[in-house]
Amino acid sequence: KKPLCYGQKFLLKTLPGAGGELNLWSDRATFTKCAPASRLPIVQLQSDSSWNAVWQVVCKNPQMRMEMVGKPVVAGLPIILNHCKTNQHLACMSQYQHRTPYGKEMEVCCKTLVDSHKAEMEHNLWKFVVNDKQ
Repeated sequence: KKPLCYGQKFLLKTLPGAGGELNLWSDRATFTKCAPASRLPIVQLQSDSSWNAVWQVVCKNPQMRMEMVGKPVVAGLPIILNHCKTNQHLACMSQYQHRTPYGKEMEVCCKTLVDSHKAEMEHNLWKFVVNDKQ
């Protein structure tokens, strides 16, 4: 198996099983299809494996993005997940929380959030976690 590299397009899937292999999916926001609280582009798990489910990893540091393309993504480091169709980043919206039977949940949507210096905010930062204990 080859490692996932920066700039490489991929599908982010759930494991096979009871729910099936579902893909992380997004599309442009419309009046009827958007995140419930923020009204931003919705992110869902769907069986559809079209262009709406294609993502790529982008380097957190904007000055190093071009240099990092093609290099393997290191687990545990902060990264940005970019949705290829909309060119927006996956975001966890901490200001939109609600309670569920599983506890507090935050809304996840597809929106590039930047600060006054045009740098991505922590809402857009993610990391891959790997369990090496076996």
